[in-house]
Amino acid sequence: MDYRIEPEESRIRFFGRTLYDKKRAAMFFNWTASGFEMKFQGRKVEMEAVTFGDGYPGEGDNLPWLAVFVDDEAEPKTLLKLQEGTRRYTLFESDTPQIHTLRVVKRSENSKGRSGISMLSLEGELLPCLPAQPRLKLELIGDSITCGFGNDMAADETVFDTAKENGLTAYGAVAANLLNADYQCICISGIPLCWASDPAYRLILPDCPGFVPPVRSMEDFYAYADRNHEEAMGKTDGFTPWAFEKFQPDAIAVNLGTNDGFRLRVSGCTQEEEAHFTHRYQDFLHQLRRLNGTKPVIACTLGSMDYYLYDAIEKAVDAYRKETGDGRIFCMKFAPIDPWNEGFGGLGHPNTKTQIRMGHELATALKPWLTGEVTL
Repeated sequence: MDYRIEPEESRIRFFGRTLYDKKRAAMFFNWTASGFEMKFQGRKVEMEAVTFGDGYPGEGDNLPWLAVFVDDEAEPKTLLKLQEGTRRYTLFESDTPQIHTLRVVKRSENSKGRSGISMLSLEGELLPCLPAQPRLKLELIGDSITCGFGNDMAADETVFDTAKENGLTAYGAVAANLLNADYQCICISGIPLCWASDPAYRLILPDCPGFVPPVRSMEDFYAYADRNHEEAMGKTDGFTPWAFEKFQPDAIAVNLGTNDGFRLRVSGCTQEEEAHFTHRYQDFLHQLRRLNGTKPVIACTLGSMDYYLYDAIEKAVDAYRKETGDGRIFCMKFAPIDPWNEGFGGLGHPNTKTQIRMGHELATALKPWLTGEVTL
């Protein structure tokens, strides 16, 4: 039996930020660690999905990778590399009809391959999902470090491939598991907190003549369900807002500033531009509170690659506290990559060993706030 995916299909539980694309009649789950869960009785489950690759100079084909989990297994039963266009993929198959729960999760990031599910085909019956159990909720906002960029690459590999980007072993997933929390990620490799004070500024990469990285910033992306996908499909305004009531976090971890620091270094490290970043960071904290309310504790983190703007982040947080009296916010440095005991992942990024350690650091920092040990 075929089940077309509708915007409010109650028998499929989507998680992470998703976007229903009306033109393609598909539910896109592009963000790291987003996906869907379903319960069924039968022998076989297939997914029809529409997929777009995203190419960048010096990288592989950049197509999405999915992990398929069966029931409560900790490790995926299947890993799927999706292909460009509309295709069918087998999610589960057995010789006898069985009742199972499938959880399909995107391992790779939003800007390096996007995909939406348009239909499920079952040799059997789609069953209602069990009610979601109440758990803590954690939101991760960041860049390539949060995505798990290159965490499965060797230090000497020079060509990024989405096969070796595993957001399910990045620090956010590790921290969420340690805290027994559900989580969602809003992260894109290369994204800064804010753009330069001069909107006409463009970052020119010396090794990639003719390529100009897209102009985007987290402060302009955060309020929307998936502005990256809509821009890639040609939209220039009227982006779909995210419905914040769908996921109300207990804690938000912001790991932004690494790419802002890179931009400052290549454009002169002026005090004016650093002050611009501090001001924009403070405004972003206001945006987080306006959209998420006063409940979540906010961890303003930096690392494990670059700490140039950490002092500026502390200034922004101090100014925000004085302005608002909001005490549910703190700053934290991840320990830097240990080149001897941890080594590096792809292109100087943290590998899985470092990501796991970072996850423990974040969980340790958040736990007192989530258990009530920190009182204000």
